[in-house]
Amino acid sequence: MLLLTLGWRAALIVASILPLASLISLAGFQAVGIPIHQMSITGLIVALGLLVDGGIVMTDEVRKQLESGAARLDAVAAAVRRLAVPLLASTVTTALAFMPMALLPGPAGDFVGAIATAVIIMLVASFALAMTITPALSGWLLKRPGDGGRAGVLAAGIHSRRLGALFGRSLDAALRFPRLGILGALILPVIGFGAFSTLPSQFFPGVDRDQFYVQVKLPGETAIAETARAARAVEAVLRAADGVRHVHWVMGESAPAFYYNMIADQDAESSFAEALVTTASPAATERILPEIQRAMDKEVPQARVTVRGLVQGPPVSAPVEIRVVGPDIEVLRRIGDDIRAIMVAVPEVLQAKTQLTGGAPKVVLDLDEEKARLAGLELGAIARQLDASLEGAVGGSLVEASEELPVRVRVGESARNAVDVLRRTDVVGPAAIQQAAAGEYPGIPLTALGSVRLVPAESPIFRRNGERVNTIQGYVHRSVLPEEALKIVQARIAASGFTLPPGYRFEVGGDADARNEVLASMLAAAGIIVALTVATIVLTFNSFRLSLIAGVVAVLSMGLSLLALAVFGYPFGIQAVIGVIGSIGVSINAAIIILTALQRNARAMAGDRDAIAATVMAQSRHIVSTTVTTFGGFVPLILAGGGFWPPFAMAIAGGVLLSTAVSFYFVPPAFALVARTGLPTNR
Repeated sequence: MLLLTLGWRAALIVASILPLASLISLAGFQAVGIPIHQMSITGLIVALGLLVDGGIVMTDEVRKQLESGAARLDAVAAAVRRLAVPLLASTVTTALAFMPMALLPGPAGDFVGAIATAVIIMLVASFALAMTITPALSGWLLKRPGDGGRAGVLAAGIHSRRLGALFGRSLDAALRFPRLGILGALILPVIGFGAFSTLPSQFFPGVDRDQFYVQVKLPGETAIAETARAARAVEAVLRAADGVRHVHWVMGESAPAFYYNMIADQDAESSFAEALVTTASPAATERILPEIQRAMDKEVPQARVTVRGLVQGPPVSAPVEIRVVGPDIEVLRRIGDDIRAIMVAVPEVLQAKTQLTGGAPKVVLDLDEEKARLAGLELGAIARQLDASLEGAVGGSLVEASEELPVRVRVGESARNAVDVLRRTDVVGPAAIQQAAAGEYPGIPLTALGSVRLVPAESPIFRRNGERVNTIQGYVHRSVLPEEALKIVQARIAASGFTLPPGYRFEVGGDADARNEVLASMLAAAGIIVALTVATIVLTFNSFRLSLIAGVVAVLSMGLSLLALAVFGYPFGIQAVIGVIGSIGVSINAAIIILTALQRNARAMAGDRDAIAATVMAQSRHIVSTTVTTFGGFVPLILAGGGFWPPFAMAIAGGVLLSTAVSFYFVPPAFALVARTGLPTNR
C-alpha cells in the first residue's frame, strides 16, 4: 500500500520506522510493567494504523518542500516546524481518547487496559520518531526535482490526473455551496447513528478456543457416589460427540480455572462436578457445543448439566441474570419461581435456575419430653445415642507404622441413609444393663417417644449490598448474544403483566451488569479527559470555532464506524468500542492537519475559495495514503473471521475509509463558513 501511494523511497522511510517504534514500545511495556500477551499485541495492531500516519505526513511534507526547490536541510527544518504542533495535538488527543480504558480498574481493566496502554506508548514513540528519524531519512533519501531520473509509479506512487480533476471539481462545488456540502457530508454519519439501535449488543466477545467446560449439579446433599454416577453418564455423552479429545473431571468442588474469568464458587459440595473438555479445534468446539447441550438434557435428566463455552470479559455466574430484591424470603422465592418459568419459556434460553430454592431435606424428631422422662431418658441423652449410632463412636485404635489411627464404630451405610431405618432405631435407658441381664430386651423404639418426619431445611439467605436478593440465572445458546436474550426475557415479563409487590424491585445482572460497570468506570474519568482534549485542540488552533470543527469531526467519525458495523452485521462490544476510538484518532488527525494548513494560508483565512481548495488538495495525498494503508492493514483481521477480531477491525477500517468524506467535504466548507467572520492565524 505504501509503495503504491507514496513511491518506494517514501515507503522505505515509513516502513523502516515500524520496527524501531515497535522496539521502543516493547521497552516502554517493560518500563511500565505490561506483560506481552494477546491484549497488548492487540494494542500494537491498533497503534500500527496510527503509527504510520505521522511518518506518512512528515515524509510527504518533506517531499513537498523539496519539490518547491528548498535545500535538503531547509526542507527538513520547514517540515518539522510545519507539523510539530498538529502532530503533537494529534498524538495528545488520540492518547487522551484511550486514557479511560488505560485507567479502567478490575478484571475489565486487565482485559482492555493493556490495549490502551500499548496504544498510548506507541503513539508517544511514533511522535518522537516522526519529529526526529523520519524527517532526517526523508531529507537524505527523497529526490529533488533536479536530481534526474524518471518519476515513475515506483518512484513517486500512483498519480491520476482524471481522479485529481474530479476531486478538485467536487471540492470546488462543496466550497461554492458550503451548506449543501456540509449536509452531504453529514448523510453517512447520521445514517450510522440511526443504525446504532439495530446493532446486536455483545459487550464481551466469545473465545476461539479448543476447550469448554461442563458443570453438573444434582439436588443438595446428594452423595458423592451418586454425583460420580451422573458424571459418568455425562462423560459417555461427551465421548460420543465427534471432536472431543480429552475429558478431565473434578468432583465435589469447582475445577481449577484454566481461563482468567472462570468462577470457582463450589467448595466441599458433594452434589457438584465439573469437567474440563478439550476438542480437536476451535471450530469443533463451536460445532459441538449446542449438540452436546441438547444431548445432555435428554440423556441425563436427573441432573442439571450446563455446557459452557469460554467468553471474554469480567467473570459472571450466568450470561443472563435478573435479581429480585426485597425483604421477605418466601416472597422472593415465589417471585423467583414465577420469573424462572417465564425465562425458561424463551427459546433463546437453554436453562434457568433460581438462587433461592427449597432447602435440603432433613429428619426432625418430635419427641415427647414427658414420655422420655418416664423412660428414664433426657433429650440430650437420646441425641448422644443417635449421634454415636449414625456418626460413630471411637472404640479403639489401630497402629500403622508410626501413626495411631482411631477406629470408629457405627451402623452400616444403608441404615444411615434410610429414614425408615431411623424410625425403627431403638434407644436404651439407664436400666439397660439390668434388663439385658434379666433376659429382657432393653431397647425403646423412637416412635414410642415421639414422631419422625422429613422436612426441607431452611434455604440460605443471599444478600447484595446488605439487601436480601433472589437471582434468576439464565444460560443461552452459544449463537445467542446475552444482551439480546435479556431484552426478550424483559419483554416477556412485561407482556405477562407481572407486577412486583410494594417494597420489591428488579435489577439486571450477568453480562449486562458487567457491561454497565465497565462503562461507568470508563465514564468516571470522561469529564477531565474531555476537558483536556478540548484544551489541547483550542491551544492548537487558538480558535474556538476551528476547535469546534475538529470536535464535530470526531463525533461524525463515530457515526461512520457504527455505519460500517451495521452494514456488515457485526455486534457492538468492547472490541468495537476500541475500534471506534481508533478511527476517531485517525479522523481527527486528518482534520487537524487540514485545518492547521488552512490556518497558515492568509488567502484561505480570508475565505478565498481557490486558496482553500488548493490547500486541501495539497494535503490530500498523505490523507489518502494514511487511509489506504490503515484500511489495508486491517483487511486480514476482517477476513480472519471469528468473534474477536472482525468487529474491532471493521470499526477502525470502515470508519477510517468512510471518514475521507468528512475530511474533504465537511472540514473545508465548515472552515469557509467560519472564515468569513475572521479567524486568528497560527504562525
